[in-house]
Amino acid sequence: MIMKKLLLIPSVCLLLASCNARKNIVYLQDNQPDKIEQIANQYTIKIEPGDQLQIVVSCKDPELAAILNMPLVSFQSSTSSVNTTNSIITYTVNADGTIDFPIIGSIQVGGLTREEVRSLITEKIKESELIQDFVVTVNYANLKIYIMGEVNSPGSYSITDNNVNVLQAISMARDLTINGKRDEVFVVREQQQQRVTYRLDLRSDSIFQSPAFYLKQNDVIYVAPTKMRSNQSTVSGNTFQNVSFWVSLASTVANVSLAIMTYNLNKSKK
Repeated sequence: MIMKKLLLIPSVCLLLASCNARKNIVYLQDNQPDKIEQIANQYTIKIEPGDQLQIVVSCKDPELAAILNMPLVSFQSSTSSVNTTNSIITYTVNADGTIDFPIIGSIQVGGLTREEVRSLITEKIKESELIQDFVVTVNYANLKIYIMGEVNSPGSYSITDNNVNVLQAISMARDLTINGKRDEVFVVREQQQQRVTYRLDLRSDSIFQSPAFYLKQNDVIYVAPTKMRSNQSTVSGNTFQNVSFWVSLASTVANVSLAIMTYNLNKSKK
C-alpha cells in the first residue's frame, strides 16, 4: 500500500505543475465568451511635435497638384520643417504643433488625428480655389512603438493604423516567450514632459480598461521574465524552481523506498 502511494507522487507533481502552468500563461482567463461590451476608451493616435507626416495632394492635372506638393530636394536643412526620406516628402511637426504647407502656409496639426489633418488641409485647399476635384492623402512616416523583454521578436515596430492596442503589439513581436510573465507587462509612456509606467495583467480582461491598452507613438512595452528565467543567470539558481527537478526527486525517493522494502522483505524471508 505504501509503495503504491509513493509511486503516485510523480503523477501528482505533474498534475499540479500542469494546473499551475495553465494559470500562469493563459490570456484573459476571466473573460466571458460571447459577452458584448461597449468600447469606452478607444484611443486614436493624435499628432505630436516631432512626428513626421507624408502628405500628398492628387488631381487629374499633375501640374496643378505640383504647386501643393513640395518638390524633392537633395539636402536637408536644420531649420526647415520639410525634409526628404526615401524619396518621399515628409513634413515634420514643429514644437508648436504646426507644419509649413506649400502656398497655404502654417497649419496647426498638433493634437489632431490623421483624418482630421486630411480634412483640415482639404478644406483650406478648397478655400484657396487653387484646384478642383483633388484628393489629399495623409500617412504617418515615423511613428513607432518599442517592444522588449520576454517576447519572441523584440524590436521597434512602425505604426500605420489610427490605433493599435497592446495585444496587437505583442502579436507583432510574435507573442511572449514561455518565460514571460503575463501579469507583469509594463508600458512606459512619455508625454507632456512626464513619464508614466502602467502595469498590465494579460491574464485578466481588466486590461481593456487600462489607459495603456491603446498605445501611443513611442510607447515602450517591457515584458518581465519569470523567476525561473531570472535564475538562469546563475549556475544552478533555478534548480529548486524546476518542475522536472521535483519530479525526478519524487521518482528517486519512490525507487529508493521500493529498494528498501524489497531488501527488508527478502531479509525477513531468510
